[in-house]
Amino acid sequence: MTPSARPQGLTTWAVLAAIALLFAAATPLVLALDSRIDRTRPMHHDRVEMLWLQHLAVQTTGGSVPVELSDDESVELAGETFTPSEGVSVEVRADEPTRPCVRTSNEHGDVTEWACLDPAAPPADPDPEDPDLGVG
Repeated sequence: MTPSARPQGLTTWAVLAAIALLFAAATPLVLALDSRIDRTRPMHHDRVEMLWLQHLAVQTTGGSVPVELSDDESVELAGETFTPSEGVSVEVRADEPTRPCVRTSNEHGDVTEWACLDPAAPPADPDPEDPDLGVG
């Protein structure tokens, strides 16, 4: 049988089978990536929230507050109590009083990059629906 005489349906099924095998092979990788994203999400959220609170502290008191917190500790900043998410540690360094830098890590060894406050471009409010977190 010549290639031009090969049944069209057989070629279509071969292509579909190859695509199915490709998806089956990629599934474990996608699930592993999804799991990593899920486990790092709380530390990224905590970093954003702490940077916002440090921004509020700079706005209200003129300076940031250096802290090192684990998930069982709390700190009060700008009138708000902050407690890291379960398994997350938060570190704030304030080499310059108005430019704090925040880094978070988790119990799995994941660590975020330092996020530093830029007074010229303040961070976005992580919870714009909460009127208590606004600068006023």
